[in-house]
Amino acid sequence: MKNFAFAVLTLSVLAASTSAVAEEASKAVNGGSGQISFTGVINNDACSVDGATGSDKMIAVDMGSVSIKDMGTDSAPGAGRLAAKDFNLKVNCNAGTKVSMLFKPTVNGGSGLVDGKKVLKLQGADAAKGVGIALMDSNGQLIDLSSEGTAKIQTSLTGDATAGGDGTLSFAAAYVTTGDKTTATAGTGNATLPFVLEYE
Repeated sequence: MKNFAFAVLTLSVLAASTSAVAEEASKAVNGGSGQISFTGVINNDACSVDGATGSDKMIAVDMGSVSIKDMGTDSAPGAGRLAAKDFNLKVNCNAGTKVSMLFKPTVNGGSGLVDGKKVLKLQGADAAKGVGIALMDSNGQLIDLSSEGTAKIQTSLTGDATAGGDGTLSFAAAYVTTGDKTTATAGTGNATLPFVLEYE
């Protein structure tokens, strides 16, 4: 009988305790609600370029301040007193991939080409006149931007053949005069050169 009374008492205490907890929970006040939004893109690109930022994969290049008198010409960009600016872009690719960077000066917001020339046109109302940007390969030879067959640079890859590898795309750029140097005028030297990576 004592055991039964103790059990009844214990159940009574548990019931009272449970009731108190339920009553306390019912007094909880919601402080507001909301949502978490996740955004992103999953891709399967065979290669990526180090230093390319943002959704448009922009690579920023500071060409500095250059005097017209020190520039080469659109046909001989290396003939100027000022050396061309060298660039090495690192790429990381899937196994067995050979990559080329194809320059597309006339599409997707590109600056276009200087009329009748193989060099990039400067853009903007305050751009220097009679000046363009020439691209050269790692041997200092002019890259003809007017032809899809020549407007590119290639790289071979090093690293683990099964895990992929790293490669380097090497080229140079220089401001050049595109006509009579005496008629060229000072101004800004901005331009945009879209590119795509082609894999083999």
